[in-house]
Amino acid sequence: MPARPYSFLPEGSTGLLDLSKLGTDISDAEDKRQAGFDAGRNIKAALVAAKATLESGKDETDDSLEKLIIETVGAKADRSPREANLHYQVEDFVRHQAFLQFLKDATLLPPSATPYATDEEYLAGACMGLAQDLAKYGIGRATIRDAESVNCAKVLVGEILGYLLQFDFRNGPLRRKYDGTKYALKTLETLLYELAVTGTSVSNAKEGGEKPAKLQKTENEEPSKLLAHDELKELRERMEHRDALRETLIKRCRDGQKAAKQAIFALHRGDPKKAKTLIDQCEECVKNDLLPIVHEEPPLKYGSFSNMLEEYCEAKLFYAWLFGDTTKVPDDVNNKPSTTLLKKEELLETLLGKTDDNTEPDYEIGIYLGGICDLTGEIGRFAVQQATLRDEECVKLSLQTNKSILSALQMMGRSPRDIGKKMGALEKSVEKIERILYEMSLSEAAGGRNVQTSTATMDVEPEGKAMDSSSRH
Repeated sequence: MPARPYSFLPEGSTGLLDLSKLGTDISDAEDKRQAGFDAGRNIKAALVAAKATLESGKDETDDSLEKLIIETVGAKADRSPREANLHYQVEDFVRHQAFLQFLKDATLLPPSATPYATDEEYLAGACMGLAQDLAKYGIGRATIRDAESVNCAKVLVGEILGYLLQFDFRNGPLRRKYDGTKYALKTLETLLYELAVTGTSVSNAKEGGEKPAKLQKTENEEPSKLLAHDELKELRERMEHRDALRETLIKRCRDGQKAAKQAIFALHRGDPKKAKTLIDQCEECVKNDLLPIVHEEPPLKYGSFSNMLEEYCEAKLFYAWLFGDTTKVPDDVNNKPSTTLLKKEELLETLLGKTDDNTEPDYEIGIYLGGICDLTGEIGRFAVQQATLRDEECVKLSLQTNKSILSALQMMGRSPRDIGKKMGALEKSVEKIERILYEMSLSEAAGGRNVQTSTATMDVEPEGKAMDSSSRH
């Protein structure tokens, strides 16, 4: 009868890493995010109904939609990221409120009228989104030859564009929407020109067009009276301050990430003293330079900061796997690896401290799992080094760790979206280390001679990591 499958692991080892608690936390976070999507759908439906009421010619007096917004996102906006897609719903509501303000007196809705919206939501909705709505509004009014209302829309969009020109928008959603503002102004100017050449202008508009009296009252107002300049200036200064924070954070993240990478290289060269010094430098960079910025501006914790933390996790996990105690430099670097795998709490809560921010509880989990997946690549390289020294036990310990991590990730149930792209590389790394052990057995059977096989040079860099590294810079 066939024998049982051969186990490459040391006899008696279970090699199981328990990540079930993290899987439960991710599941809870997904449920909370789904609740956010459900709330967003309710807001969207109510907003569509409010717009339909406005288009039917009825007065907009119902404040139930604003109450729904406040109940969902709070009366005052903070800088924490919105749950699910609620920022789009808030932006659309602010856009609707800005349009109602225009119909009221042809002025721009001031930021103080939307305390539940962030500065970005206000700019995207009350300024850039409104410009698009006014272009559509202008086409409707031009259809009935109402040049005065089209002119009111054109003047306000021109004022909005003049204000937005003061910003240095970077590539992103605001930049794309800002470009649309220029086209909205061009549309309204074209409408006025076409009305003029067909005999209708602002000064001799034809009778019969429904021209709101309140719009006519603002016809001769100076453009500067259409905007709340003091509030808008303060908003712009806040945005400029956040841009400066972002630039500082990106620069310091490069320093911290470089230290973490060099620590990994030092560990492969057998220099734990230098590696520990570099890891300590990375921790100091996070605590002293980066955390104050992230606490002031929470959206900056994504991107460069999270990528740097993932690199730090990889370095410290590798150090702990090799030597066990991360608080001191080992006396003897020739011992077998300790195979210690630090938990998330031992890595990130120690570094970042506990947080009351429950907006995205799987944020730290994603960083930790990304680091532990990348750790398997370093362990694979370590296995190759030890195979050249004919240290079969170290190779088996490397295989035990990678198989433990692979099994734990597969048993989690739910995992962060970015981890899936690293699972294929992790599976391949396990297969390659098993192949190394097979080749070592061939060499031993051949009396120590090198035995050539079809195995390619081992490269256990996780596929996702190469992509991550390029995007970090």
